[in-house]
Amino acid sequence: MKKQVLAFGLGIGFALMGSTAEAVQPAPIDGNAKVQWSKVISDPFDGVVVYDKNFSPSDHGFVFVTSWSKGSIRATYTWYESDLVGYKTVWRTRWVEKKGKKVEESYSQQEPIYHYTRFDETPKAILFAVNGQLYTYEDGAVEPELATALASAPPGNMRIRLVWENGKTKDIEVGKGTVEAWKVVFREKT
Repeated sequence: MKKQVLAFGLGIGFALMGSTAEAVQPAPIDGNAKVQWSKVISDPFDGVVVYDKNFSPSDHGFVFVTSWSKGSIRATYTWYESDLVGYKTVWRTRWVEKKGKKVEESYSQQEPIYHYTRFDETPKAILFAVNGQLYTYEDGAVEPELATALASAPPGNMRIRLVWENGKTKDIEVGKGTVEAWKVVFREKT
């Protein structure tokens, strides 16, 4: 009886593990990677690929990095949060006038000390609106319909929608150079 219950419990556990929702895979590079951004390259692992980076020093300093190939679209959204952990005293100098002469004096000043935490997240899905049609990408090879749509996307930056596991969304732009590179990456072979 114990073996049957254990087998049943393991079977349920494996079934639940197998039923997890597919999701976009993390990008194989990060925002500091030494790659050619928005240029078509040949990668030994991903084949013909283009990398894109969108970043902002505000909004928690996010960096959104993507890799686009027929084999997969991979994306990582990175942001930083800071916590004030204390202050330190720093010594500075300045020029002041004393008795008609300029003299350099030292003074102390308090500077905040921050602890930064990095967070990386991959979306559950990426939504595209191309030429009046809506497309969804979640995992694996890019479907032929989406590949054709991306190859024929109008020139310029393209806004995409990231869908997170909790259902929240974030709209973000893909640069016009990357959109132009899709014409090569996703074109049909003739």
